[in-house]
Amino acid sequence: MTLARGMTAEPDSMLFRAKLANVRPLVNMLKTISFRPRTRCVISPDGLVFTVDESQCLVAQAYLRSEIFTAFSYDLQLAEHYRNQEQESFEDEVSQGGEQSDTTQVVLSLDNLIECLTLFYGPSSAGNAQSTALSTSSLYTPGNPGDLRGATTAIIGFKGPGADLELMLEERGTISECRLSTFVPEPPVDLQFSHYPTTQQLIIRSEWLRDAFNELDSTSESVYISIASTEPHFRISTIGESGSTDMTYSNSERILDSFFCNEDQENKYKLSLILKCKQALAMSEKTKIRINQRGFLSLQFMIPTAADVSFVNFVFAPLVSTDEPAAGATARA
Repeated sequence: MTLARGMTAEPDSMLFRAKLANVRPLVNMLKTISFRPRTRCVISPDGLVFTVDESQCLVAQAYLRSEIFTAFSYDLQLAEHYRNQEQESFEDEVSQGGEQSDTTQVVLSLDNLIECLTLFYGPSSAGNAQSTALSTSSLYTPGNPGDLRGATTAIIGFKGPGADLELMLEERGTISECRLSTFVPEPPVDLQFSHYPTTQQLIIRSEWLRDAFNELDSTSESVYISIASTEPHFRISTIGESGSTDMTYSNSERILDSFFCNEDQENKYKLSLILKCKQALAMSEKTKIRINQRGFLSLQFMIPTAADVSFVNFVFAPLVSTDEPAAGATARA
């Protein structure tokens, strides 16, 4: 990453400005992807998308729609002006990421952003997701996600490429101002999930998936996920030092809200990567699970907020491709 230079916005112009009556929803969403120190932020008229990736095998995105903000403005004309400047200065380097033309991208320190937003009550509740990635117990509970307290209001502003992200926080009459450096984003990791047909999809109530995650054997290097048109319709299993663990679920209205299976598949994924979604799972009410023709896995968590439902989406690359069934069978043997 390189620090954005040479294209500082005009002092009185604001490309993006938003206000939150309470920082709780934003902090909660950021904490679900806080296993990486930096995040790509994409700003658009629809809201904000924060993205992190790891090892070219995992992409996680937290979506915050504009409705969760009490005020949200994004100057499309100014965004186009800066985009033209970037293309002239960097010969289209910034446009290589393939984002839509009405978006602005910056990279931020995710750790510092959370620390600023939790300034009045401390960032300790954010935890260290990396240090607990292999733990399958002690999940956060939905009623107490991260134990956030207080009602800190925030005004967030960004003048444009080269400028800092500006935050003004207020709680009980005390005001604090923070500035975060922004960086030029590199081309994003794209696992191309949508480029191939979805062959399996279900929506499960997250309480059932939380129970399954708590039972996974942390000594296992991988987890197997199977979706089939016959019983058991959905299975999660691990093989570790203490033996094998299997959780099976039927296509019951009590467990699954919807179910679709066009092709029976079993795929293997790296367990330590799968468990990075546990904070998002803990705060969600429902989880949409999709697997495409290549065996790539999408877990979309529906997280309620006071104003709207927000989403966090994780996409995982399989350890064994679906066109190598024999290799998958050998790995399990």
